[in-house]
Amino acid sequence: MENFILYFAKASALLAVFFLAYYFLLRKETFFTSNRWFLLAGILTSLALPLVIFKKIVWTEPVVRHYVPLETGAYPMTYVRDFPKTEIPPMIQEPSFEINWLYVVAGIYLMGMLFFLGKFIRDFWALKKIFKNQTIETCGSFKLVDTDRIQSPFSFFNYIVYNSNRFRQEELDNILEHEKVHSSQMHSADMIISQLFCIAFWFNPFAWLHKKAIVQNLEFIADSTALKMVSDRIIYQKTLLKVSAPHHCIPITNHFFQSLIKKRIVMLNTDQSKKRNSWKYAIVLPLLTVFMLQFQVETVAQEKSSKKAIQETNPYEFKVDKNSTDDYLKLQSEIFKKNNGIDVKFSKVKRNADKEIVAIKTTYKDKDGNSGNSYLKSDEPIQPFVLKKEDDKVVISSPKNTFYGRTTNGSSVVVSADKLEMPTPPIPPTPPVMPAMPNTPPVPQFPTPPTPPTVAYNEDSKEWKEFEKKMKEFETKMEAKDGEMAKFEKAMEKYGEEMEAAFSKDFEKQMEEFEKKMEIFEEQMEAYAKQMEEQMEKNLR
Repeated sequence: MENFILYFAKASALLAVFFLAYYFLLRKETFFTSNRWFLLAGILTSLALPLVIFKKIVWTEPVVRHYVPLETGAYPMTYVRDFPKTEIPPMIQEPSFEINWLYVVAGIYLMGMLFFLGKFIRDFWALKKIFKNQTIETCGSFKLVDTDRIQSPFSFFNYIVYNSNRFRQEELDNILEHEKVHSSQMHSADMIISQLFCIAFWFNPFAWLHKKAIVQNLEFIADSTALKMVSDRIIYQKTLLKVSAPHHCIPITNHFFQSLIKKRIVMLNTDQSKKRNSWKYAIVLPLLTVFMLQFQVETVAQEKSSKKAIQETNPYEFKVDKNSTDDYLKLQSEIFKKNNGIDVKFSKVKRNADKEIVAIKTTYKDKDGNSGNSYLKSDEPIQPFVLKKEDDKVVISSPKNTFYGRTTNGSSVVVSADKLEMPTPPIPPTPPVMPAMPNTPPVPQFPTPPTPPTVAYNEDSKEWKEFEKKMKEFETKMEAKDGEMAKFEKAMEKYGEEMEAAFSKDFEKQMEEFEKKMEIFEEQMEAYAKQMEEQMEKNLR
């Protein structure tokens, strides 16, 4: 149960990261298609990433066991662990009845999920009732349903449902172009995915906000694509206003009417975002990396194998220092060969006036023909080093730093670090710091159009005549040279300039300089790698 709660907590946190990144950085950009995939990626990532666990194995020493006699002495020596003595535990009283709050939380969650799942099934049933006994007209890959059972047009996959009695032909053409975009781009799949996610995470407010963002962005996609197909931009916006009166909507469908008409009209008149703003999509990557490192790395303690432990405790190693005699070296070589099956020989042994070793060459060869050597030479006495066998290989280790390499024929070699000459690696350039998020200027307000009447559409009715009169006056003000639309467009241009000025202009220049420095650094690294390769060959000769 605790694992389920932890999973839902992690998934909810990840979804919050994606939604907040969209809300503060991407909501006002015109990358509508990219925003669609970003929002869907937020749902899929929040579901999948908490299930990805990386294991970090920490090797521990095996438990040391001792031979200890039993207290009675009647039995032979037995191999047991040294456990501390414990007292007999006291009698435990039976616990009184307690409420298991985990089960209470689970019950509340299931009831909420069943409630929203019931509403989801009811929406499908309502959709089925609309389609029942209706004439379906096929138009290419689309299926058109003209019915008076609805007030607001909508689409569901390749079905487009509308009421032709409520609209003029030019308005109906605009509506169909809009709904065809929803249908051809499979926006209904996004709606169902977001709805199912809200059912599973009904307790998370970010799930509902995320779904709302998906619905809003799908409308932006349909508007921007349909606007390229229609002949008159103004008529399309007037159609939006005409269907702005609220009607009953099925949540799993894509409706031409949404309660964001004002935002849609603003987006229709917003200039395309600059491609350089695409960096905002990458803002979630460092946050996801921190999440994985902090919560998805499981540390597992594992004992070293008994075989390896026995090898470590066996005395199959010996030390060579400056005072080692020739007889000692010969004797240890024989013992090492007998225990490990590896022939070790010492040659080119040189000593100073105090009979201390200042130069020595160590060569070894195993029964498979693998061989290697090391050579230590200095004006000072040599530092102690140890020869031992690990994983069927000879390891020569020293308290001082040593260099491990291979000769040209593939054999291992160890060279004193004091004798190595290595080139100095280049230092990578430091990337510029991204400017902090500025205080953005307020968005200009679009002129408020007249409110349409709530009665059914009728050209001869008094209410609709007054509305059309007000709309003509509104259009006259909007289309005038110094009218409302001109003022709004100027305000939007000023708004764009203020938004662009809000961010640091030097950041792009710094990034260009950084990229040039990185190209130079890559060339330096290639040169450094060649120098390292040449120097290693020189050291190993």
